[in-house]
Amino acid sequence: MIYVGKERPTNIETLPTDLLFEILLRLPADHLYERARLVCRRWYHIIHSHAFINAQMHGAIYGLLLWPLNDNTLPLHLPLYVTADTDGGIHTSELNHTPKLGFPATCNGLVLEMALVMDTKHDCPLRLVNPATKQSFLLPALPRRISYGQLVYGFAYSAASLAYKVIQKYTVCTSPPRLPAADYGLDVLTVGVDESWRHVEVHHLSDHVRSFFFSKAPLTSEGFLHWGRGRHCATMDVETEIITLSEAPYQYKYYYYLSTGRCLSLLVGCGDLSWEVWELKAETGEWRKALPNIELGAERCRIQQFSDRFLEPLGWVKYPQVLAFYFGAYTSGRHCIFYNLDTHQLDSIELPQSYIGGYQAFPHKNNLIWLC
Repeated sequence: MIYVGKERPTNIETLPTDLLFEILLRLPADHLYERARLVCRRWYHIIHSHAFINAQMHGAIYGLLLWPLNDNTLPLHLPLYVTADTDGGIHTSELNHTPKLGFPATCNGLVLEMALVMDTKHDCPLRLVNPATKQSFLLPALPRRISYGQLVYGFAYSAASLAYKVIQKYTVCTSPPRLPAADYGLDVLTVGVDESWRHVEVHHLSDHVRSFFFSKAPLTSEGFLHWGRGRHCATMDVETEIITLSEAPYQYKYYYYLSTGRCLSLLVGCGDLSWEVWELKAETGEWRKALPNIELGAERCRIQQFSDRFLEPLGWVKYPQVLAFYFGAYTSGRHCIFYNLDTHQLDSIELPQSYIGGYQAFPHKNNLIWLC
């Protein structure tokens, strides 16, 4: 409480609403939900307003979510959330959310995962979760006419229609089985709008392009899903559901597609500790050189203190400032290396060993979407 001359005392409750709005925006999403909104009715109404939730979502900075690959029969590690401050310093915290079985996808702070509870209506139940607010719901059941095999799905947001869409690959059941490429396809669900999954026509695409959908889960950027393999990348515009193919500029041995959250980046391996950084303009399919080459040859001796395995890019903590690297997929006592492109400083963390030994990395930002 502050006294100025003979004026009445001043505290945070006497601040104008617009100033209090700006102060609350600087708090983490989980603190806003678990603590700040419970302080008083005024704070509750500010935090629950559409204007505040939208401002908080757009102002949040993307960090890197490290998701442990576990078997649900054993105790699970909580996902690690890695962020960088204004100087590029690394901070880690556990995401207060227990992973479920299956491989997740993320978008705007929401996590799409396969739920463990099975029932007659959901053969492979998918659910959306906001870890900051603990809100979740199950999506409609996947079509029974389809054999899915390993779940490979994507999750993205279309700003034009203000809609989230989930994409799921499928294989049509045939007897006897036909060639795999002939049976590839995609289904799409507009969250909160569609009551059932819709088929996306992909038979006009070549077998080579359609095979991308089954190689790995797509990467999410703002308004697009990307399936990168080698020098080629298939991109779906989430609004129009049109798929196009782009080609990386050069023919190198190693290509690493990483989502920054806002766009898709490509790291091209020029040597064992050297990479070019490219960025995709998804609307045109054009690649452009985004940053100077990353050269870690001078740090070889320090890097080899952690592991003698091949160093690979893992994900952006704060694009284009901090990039994370890891040493292969299955190691005990794994380390992550973080390289600051501005200061050329290296940091490291040791990851808890997950059951099957690895982690997936996703761009992630904590926010309050779905609170209202």
